[in-house]
Amino acid sequence: MRQWILFLWLATPGLFADVLPSDSFAPAILFNSAIVLDGSYNESLLAGMEQFEQEKGVPFAQVATADPDHYRQSLESLAVAGHSPIIVPGGGTQSIVETVAPSFPQTTFISIGYQVDAPNVRSIIFREWGGAYLAGVLAAYHSPNRKVAFLGGLPVRSVKELEAGFRAGFNRVLPDGQVTSLYLSEYTERPWDDENKARELGRQLFSSGNDIVFAAAGGSGKGALAAAAEADKLAIGVDRNQNHLYPGHVLTSVVKHLDRAVYVALISERWQLWRSHVKRLGLAQGGVSISIDENNQPLLSQDIIEELQKNRSRLLAESTGLAGDTDGVDQDIAKPQSLTVAVPEEVRFPFIQADESGITGIAIDALSMVSRQLGVEFEYRVLPTRRGAYSLGESVDGFIAISHSDDTEARGVFPMRDGNADEDRALMTWDLAAFQLINQGVVDASMLQPPLTIPPGSGTDNLTELQGLETHVIGSVERQLNMLLRGHAKTALADALHADHLIRSRPEFAGKIRKVAASVSTESSYLVLSKSFYHQYPEFSEILWNKLSEIRESVELWDGVDRYFR
Repeated sequence: MRQWILFLWLATPGLFADVLPSDSFAPAILFNSAIVLDGSYNESLLAGMEQFEQEKGVPFAQVATADPDHYRQSLESLAVAGHSPIIVPGGGTQSIVETVAPSFPQTTFISIGYQVDAPNVRSIIFREWGGAYLAGVLAAYHSPNRKVAFLGGLPVRSVKELEAGFRAGFNRVLPDGQVTSLYLSEYTERPWDDENKARELGRQLFSSGNDIVFAAAGGSGKGALAAAAEADKLAIGVDRNQNHLYPGHVLTSVVKHLDRAVYVALISERWQLWRSHVKRLGLAQGGVSISIDENNQPLLSQDIIEELQKNRSRLLAESTGLAGDTDGVDQDIAKPQSLTVAVPEEVRFPFIQADESGITGIAIDALSMVSRQLGVEFEYRVLPTRRGAYSLGESVDGFIAISHSDDTEARGVFPMRDGNADEDRALMTWDLAAFQLINQGVVDASMLQPPLTIPPGSGTDNLTELQGLETHVIGSVERQLNMLLRGHAKTALADALHADHLIRSRPEFAGKIRKVAASVSTESSYLVLSKSFYHQYPEFSEILWNKLSEIRESVELWDGVDRYFR
């Protein structure tokens, strides 16, 4: 059961009865509002924490305070008590997190809605613009006066992005339409949980001739929705589906799937599976959406729904550089019955593993999910890396490439954006860490001591520290660690997850090799398609990559990773 921590305790960190061990996984969340059950932002975050507790059996602590001084004290107290990771949502407290995080380097902080540039902070950023844009399009079709309003809580990045998207969507349909913006922070000290003030401002906006108010102010927004019902007008909800609060008066809700994001973030932290320090979730990743249900269905004609679908598809197309529909596989789009994919024989724990039990791993799970969604069978062949690349267009349609070798680029097509391989649509991305023998002494600026081992085609190629150093390209992490033991290398730049797993599970490595840098570079794997396959099925290929970008952050995918660590 989750743990509530009282403010009395937080005043003095030393009053915590039990200080947790520094290496424990003990999650906590610190809300920056006094009201948690707000029917919006905080309640969605709480749902994600509770789901993780129920599914994984890991309790969590929670604290809620709107006072900045108490917030800092609470954050420090949670860290002193050994809680990690600590979820810190809401950009209004970003400066506090930036100040506190460096003092607790062994604690992981997970920011929601903003990014902090610190080695122990992971961030989840929502691409709110797309969802708000669709809400703006919808509002334009319900605004006879060509006037709508945006009521924000605090002008932080995420809320400003909602405002910008809403304005862009509205003016896309009505170029001369008027969008008025107000922020509750200019009228109250509690912008996220002051329903009365939001209701008052909502009344003013409706009396000024606005047909719709988009309330992006957390729990306060319910006041604006109430004002819409009073005036027999329309409002737009945010964060959670709020259509049911005032049926017939809530046009739609711009939903940020905060519960899913928190759940996936905790799983990623539990097993150190962060592909990068920042997860960016938008329409393509299923991070944001607009809600249509029985409560607002009567407000939406079939023509309007089709217009929304066209705009959603156009947004996805623009994000990938593909002209045309990318949202699903239409009957008019040619698709194959099956694909044959070459899997490199080099193990990439826990992403790709091939042994006597078959081909498994998180990357294979993702491909299996997209196979089911698109109705196309995937067949796998285990091949050496170079042979897999040479087989593109001959015996295989696709290849899981872990490099940008000339062989792969000559025969295959990567998902692209702005002329470069699109990491947002990579199959998987992971960190390369630096490993050395424990008895090599304390490392300093000369951490990358030669000779080094590096994986083939890795992202280490752009590290200036490697210039002039003796390096050996090794495809197997196990071989890299063995080279350290035998003295043939002094530093191994290897896949962090795989090397950590080997050091923990193999007696020959345990207690002899240590990680001296958690991340020196990143490496990505891509589902590269043969040029002949791409030219035959260009629209399907782009849809395939787009679906992978969505699946990579899905609860369904990450909820099953525990079995690889048992």
